[in-house]
Amino acid sequence: MSTRVGSTLLLAAALLLGACGDIHSRSDFNTMVMNKSEDEVKATAGKPAEIDNSNPDRVIWTYKLETFDVDNGNKRDDRTMLIFEKGAGGKLRVTNIQYG
Repeated sequence: MSTRVGSTLLLAAALLLGACGDIHSRSDFNTMVMNKSEDEVKATAGKPAEIDNSNPDRVIWTYKLETFDVDNGNKRDDRTMLIFEKGAGGKLRVTNIQYG
């Protein structure tokens, strides 16, 4: 009986951890996305929770619970906003990141 309970708890822990997805420190996330195009960001960080493309020259992608702040006791950020702006050649690139 105790083996069955142990196996069940181990399976539950594995499922819970698997559902968490990738969570990144702010510095790692900065490295992953800064100065990258939309396609490059999508390839490394995945799809955002929200996209504001009401201004085609300044697009904002919002990720939720994807980053944490090492300097604040590893507190998770509720949202991480990537600001894409058009650069040379008219391509959108991440120029700013806002954490909150």
